[in-house]
Amino acid sequence: MLESPSSAITSPTRRELATVTCLLALAVLFCFRELVTNPTHLLVGAHRGGENDLTAYFLPALDLPGTAIAQGKFPSWNPHLSLGSPTWGNPQSLLFYPPNWLCWWLGSAAASWLLVAHHWWTGVGAYLWARQLGVRHVSALIAGVIGAATPYAIAHTAEGHYPQTCVMAWLPWTLWAFERFLASGGRRWLGVSVCLSLSFLGGHVQESFYLSLLLSGTMTCCLVSRFFSRDAAVRADWARMTWYWSLVGVVTIGLVLVELLPTFGNSQLSVRASGLPLSLAGDGLKLGHWSRLWNPQVESVETSGTSFGSWEFCFHFGIVPALLAVLAMWCGRQRPGTRRLLLMLAVTVLFAFGARSPFFRFCHAWLPGIASFRCPARALYLSSMIIAVLAAIGWDSLWPRLWDARPARRRLAHWASLLVLGLIVWELGTFSARVFATIPPTALRRDSSISKFFRERPSVDRVLSGMGLYDDREAHQDGVQKVLGYEPFMFLRCALFLDALTPDGSKLDPGGFLLPSFRDLHKPLVDLAGVRYAIMPADQPPVAGWKRVATGTVPAEITQPNQLNQTLSFAIFENQTVLPRAFVIGQVTETSNSSQGTKLARLLEQINPRETLLLPQDILPRDSDRTPFAEASIESYSNNEVRVRASSSGHGYLVLTDLFHPGWSATVDGQPTTILPADIAFRAVPLAPGEHSIVFRFVVPGWKAGAIVSALSWLAVSLIALRSSTLIAGRSAKESAQRTSNVCSTNASTST
Repeated sequence: MLESPSSAITSPTRRELATVTCLLALAVLFCFRELVTNPTHLLVGAHRGGENDLTAYFLPALDLPGTAIAQGKFPSWNPHLSLGSPTWGNPQSLLFYPPNWLCWWLGSAAASWLLVAHHWWTGVGAYLWARQLGVRHVSALIAGVIGAATPYAIAHTAEGHYPQTCVMAWLPWTLWAFERFLASGGRRWLGVSVCLSLSFLGGHVQESFYLSLLLSGTMTCCLVSRFFSRDAAVRADWARMTWYWSLVGVVTIGLVLVELLPTFGNSQLSVRASGLPLSLAGDGLKLGHWSRLWNPQVESVETSGTSFGSWEFCFHFGIVPALLAVLAMWCGRQRPGTRRLLLMLAVTVLFAFGARSPFFRFCHAWLPGIASFRCPARALYLSSMIIAVLAAIGWDSLWPRLWDARPARRRLAHWASLLVLGLIVWELGTFSARVFATIPPTALRRDSSISKFFRERPSVDRVLSGMGLYDDREAHQDGVQKVLGYEPFMFLRCALFLDALTPDGSKLDPGGFLLPSFRDLHKPLVDLAGVRYAIMPADQPPVAGWKRVATGTVPAEITQPNQLNQTLSFAIFENQTVLPRAFVIGQVTETSNSSQGTKLARLLEQINPRETLLLPQDILPRDSDRTPFAEASIESYSNNEVRVRASSSGHGYLVLTDLFHPGWSATVDGQPTTILPADIAFRAVPLAPGEHSIVFRFVVPGWKAGAIVSALSWLAVSLIALRSSTLIAGRSAKESAQRTSNVCSTNASTST
């Protein structure tokens, strides 16, 4: 039976919180001392010369909203990567998480200090969680330090996993709120909803989903134990707890619906809509990773060939924290909440082993949503937070055994606590110093000869390039659209089209980290995608249909100060047979709506895009005269709107080679019309003969309903919180006045 936390726990005082937050800030600054000594630099990892997800993906993602808002537009659609993708409804676009809004005005360089702030916030939450479990101040500070600098989170931050660090900061806060929920019999439900909502809005749904499942499973166990309790009062309490937990779920959904509704809709259009197979979804820890518990740098034959970077499998919590957590298993298992934490730790670690764990295989088969995510080892975020609090419980369990019974040794106990804290700070700080580095913003490649080439030739034509010669950040700054780009939220239509680009069976890297050669590409489909330029290594041999128009060298993506840095030779080729980004075509090849994706991709390889259009259904009159292929004119092109002028000599379709998405609507001469998915990935609208003005507009599906519900939910939550704080303040004032009155009465009696 899972025990309930003690109800006699007192809340930390303001003075205590002020002291603790300052001490945790000092500990965090020590761990991030590389950034402290270079405060204007970017925080990166030391293992790849400064290249990580922050510099490759999240800096442009943080820049895009600020740029769009400065132009008076909301960044609902991003045309710069792949074939285009929505930003609203892509959690890693970081739109609705309030701390990210600072980057819109301060610039994306502020992201480094936001990462530090989130580590500090994690520590504060871990401290409060430990205090809620009845741990002493000094012992709870141990939980705070470990939570703020746990190696698994530090490794992910070094790799630039910005949204995961944001989500991590709310894990201990949610678990703290959950303990308060249990201790109050469900009455303190509001904090769980708010913390869960902020973790979801943080930008990486996977960890929030795991947290929700963990809490729901724990709550189910608690409710079952109450239902079968022999105590009638406890048994009667389960219905109320069930009601409050249902309220947590409903309110949480309401708070995040503005992001949840578009995200769910987009997930049904992504490559993960039907779930990932066990071979992909279950790539977790391996048995050899156990050795990292005492040495995070160790590699074995089994672990050296993992499909993810070693940061995903950093099965290390720190030696001192792990020993203290073992102490909790031995000495503190009878304390309120400890057995529940041990069970949660076992669940998360077993889950992290993925397909090698029968528990994960069961979850993958029977729990909806598990198959939507890869790398189950990310459950170690939760394991790390649990270890932090168990370490605090372990140290706290020694007090009554060794020191509380001997008052003369209490001072020695405090010195011993300081020593343990010092050891933890030193160990975790040493680990942090080994994995962190900083680079000045000027180290990022800017104004290269490639950038200057495209700035002199602004257009909506696409570019084929790898990350090494011309990365996504540069393309965003130059207003260039890359046909290959690092987008983790890949849509199925885009993936199918990119798969068809390489008909010889070679694997195309949609992120552009590995660039295919010309001979690996299906040229007609490259033409169809509107790829006018290709940036290749300088030794690329001439190929028919491509003309070399520029050569030169560029520095590496990141130039380290005071070091001999590599320069890369490149050649820019112009496509001599590229199709316009918008064109009119009349002939149609119909496909069945039930056709499988791979079959569609193979069918697309067989057609000539200048002669026929691949459509699920031809909605034009069958016996009508069809227009020949003709170029259309793009009059204006922005993130959320495209205006096209087209002329058709017969019935036909206007094709715009941007990604088909149900959020796009179109009008022809001011009249609404249907958009069809053309050539698997693109948009087509039917045209009658004549001159036409076509306008495409993007509106996020369901945004109004989501925004209204979320706004009302946050308003209601704010009013409830305000009322609660007013009642608490009034109660505190009344108790203070009563104490003052009692003191005065006592003094008067003494004087008499």
